[in-house]
Amino acid sequence: MVPKTKSIWLTLTLVSYYTLSAVSTVAGAVSGISFVRTHEPNESAFSILVPQGWRNQGGIFRVNAAQAGGPLNAMEAKCDWLLMSDAKGTVAFRILPDIVYAHTAIGGGFFQPGSLYQGAEVRALADAPTHLTYLINALHPNVVKLNILKIQRLPGEIESMRRSMAYSNQLLTQIGMGAMAFQCDAAGAVYAYAEDGKAYHEVMLTGIMDMRAAMTWKNTRTMAFRAPAADFERLRPIMDVMRFSIQFNPQWIMKESRGQQERGKIVLKVFDEMRRVDREMVSRTTINREEIMNDNFLVLTGHEEYVNPHTGEVEMDTDAYRYRWKTPGGDVYYTNREDEDPNIFLQRGDYSRTLIRKRRNE
Repeated sequence: MVPKTKSIWLTLTLVSYYTLSAVSTVAGAVSGISFVRTHEPNESAFSILVPQGWRNQGGIFRVNAAQAGGPLNAMEAKCDWLLMSDAKGTVAFRILPDIVYAHTAIGGGFFQPGSLYQGAEVRALADAPTHLTYLINALHPNVVKLNILKIQRLPGEIESMRRSMAYSNQLLTQIGMGAMAFQCDAAGAVYAYAEDGKAYHEVMLTGIMDMRAAMTWKNTRTMAFRAPAADFERLRPIMDVMRFSIQFNPQWIMKESRGQQERGKIVLKVFDEMRRVDREMVSRTTINREEIMNDNFLVLTGHEEYVNPHTGEVEMDTDAYRYRWKTPGGDVYYTNREDEDPNIFLQRGDYSRTLIRKRRNE
């Protein structure tokens, strides 16, 4: 005979995870959300917390320089990874690839917009808000009633990108090319639209790097999250958890860096600096982190710092739930009920409660 707690769990798994609706109307029912640490499937480049039962497709891919007509988009790995609640992507989180474009003045203006130059499309430089408009239309060409609910620049993200470019810009200044210093922009937007008769909201974030010394520019740090309009505010903590749970594989980063050096004469220190700054952001003071988070995603609000019971490390996560449990392997369980122990109904023994970090001024 199946134990009562297990029976409840099996019943809950039949419920579509994208609803994430609390079932506390039934006495003793599970009310939390189970996230599983999932590795990028193609090269194990990084891992991310994903709601249990979600599907995924895509991941890291490589551009063949010979087939692309040149090396500009073949120098670094690209990632297009879609994580979704069901086959239709009713609720979905997507990491979009960095795409390199060539400035319209490249080659003395000989190459017309839309043509290819060394594997990159020749396209006029776009600021971040303009590029977001391009992206939403490219991702959803068949939607109707597309409406911009909110769009604005993200000062925190821009400052982070500027710091990542500081070393390269210093080198350019030293060799008398200060006027060609790299520039950046970043923005976030919330859209409303209808697709297949269903109303959705979608939030998108992108950064723009103008590498004018190389006569190229690209989008970077581009992500998107969508959910049914009626449930969007309730479901947006999912994005919060997923975005801030990304952990890169150090071995993959080292291998990728070596591969990039072998593939061509390209200055990669800017990307190394970006990774370093990203790691710094995780260890900054609470005030600085809150400032950056408030600027990063328009809908990402409410975070907390927890102490990992297995490693002692401080981790930033959503405060949408009062209680948080974690395993040594990185699986996380969230709930609003103090007496809800996931070890019981998940038939596990490795979940431990993560406590809120004690403030330094306490």
